[in-house]
Amino acid sequence: MNRPVQRLIIIALAVLLVVPLGVMGIGQLMGPGAEQQTAENSQSAESPEDRPTADPAAQPPRPELPRPAEPAGLTEQSAEGAQATLTYLLESYDYMMSSGDVSVWEDSIDPNCQVCVSFLSNAETLAAQGGYLVDGAFVIHSTSFEGTGEPPATGTVVADFAQEESILVDDPDLQATQLTEVTGQLIATIAWDGERWRITDMSIAPPADETGGPVGPSDSGGASGAGGAGG
Repeated sequence: MNRPVQRLIIIALAVLLVVPLGVMGIGQLMGPGAEQQTAENSQSAESPEDRPTADPAAQPPRPELPRPAEPAGLTEQSAEGAQATLTYLLESYDYMMSSGDVSVWEDSIDPNCQVCVSFLSNAETLAAQGGYLVDGAFVIHSTSFEGTGEPPATGTVVADFAQEESILVDDPDLQATQLTEVTGQLIATIAWDGERWRITDMSIAPPADETGGPVGPSDSGGASGAGGAGG
């Protein structure tokens, strides 16, 4: 293969990202056992020459998904607006990963949210390599919001979701990767910037402990002082 291909690590982390080799922080979404899971899933991806080759013409076609329209709630300083922001982010994920268009997320994330920025970088890297995601749409079963202030200025949105199975074509010249369906709960801290809600941090909730204690956001990034996000 003459064309240089940036090596990727495929991480099965509920929101199923393609992470450029060396990117850390995203793994903090995964909870206990993340490092072991990452190592197991990255063995073949770190060595593209070990993967079977494929005819690009035989790959599943790139989906032609319409750009999702932003709901009005994104610019409403309310609990409903905060929940709409996270719902929109997740429901537009398959469009972003199939098209490489990161603008659908850019206006709804805080630039200091390391996890959020990694999502954008992953989508751009995948697109630059001619890769894309097939299927993998999110279904949001329910959302809840706890905020501070009246009207709320910061808070936490929790979303119960399922992501359908998908196919990752990270390099059209190599065999695609099958990704299974995932269900889980995503926790996002969120802040009002004066015009709209922005996600300041995201994490996947680990299984409830024996005491049934609450779970919180990751410490992987986010705007300082926004809804408890880590700095």
